[in-house]
Amino acid sequence: MKLTPEKLAAFCAALAETCNVGKACAAVGVSRYTAYKWRKDMPDFAEAWAEAMKAGLLALEDEAHRRAFEGISDPLTHQGQFTYLYRERLDEEGNPVCNADGIPIRDPVLDENGEHKVAAVRKYSDTLAIFLLKAHDPDKYRENSKVELTGQLAVGNMTEDEIRAELAALAASGLVFAAPADDDDISDLL
Repeated sequence: MKLTPEKLAAFCAALAETCNVGKACAAVGVSRYTAYKWRKDMPDFAEAWAEAMKAGLLALEDEAHRRAFEGISDPLTHQGQFTYLYRERLDEEGNPVCNADGIPIRDPVLDENGEHKVAAVRKYSDTLAIFLLKAHDPDKYRENSKVELTGQLAVGNMTEDEIRAELAALAASGLVFAAPADDDDISDLL
């Protein structure tokens, strides 16, 4: 199959929109194998692919940021049914209008399309916020820790009992793993 400028543009547009090679391939009717071969064999295609991925990842990052800090609207349900919004009907003086039984009349709240509006709660993603913090300042927010050991252990001047005591202290601190208790030979630790 031949790569045409139209196929290249469509592939890159789909890749930028989805960040998904399989979907980009489906959009232009080529196999993943063909796309990866084009990328390997054609530097211009590889460059366009990289630019499309970069654009897609920026859009993905923007969406993650929006969801983390602006939240998403999550519809409220009760017993599997949506909870709809209503407002009390008020008279000209701002007092509730009641039916014959004295119960306030409630009118449905409509959205911009005239549909009954569903009650919703704004939810924020702490997980996305954490990932964004780690991505933007990994030195500050990474999970791993680092232990630096300095100095030298002069085992040549130590007895086996002193070496065992030093290794036991290191094992107790978690810096080295202890040898099994029945193993009296420490040569593999030296």
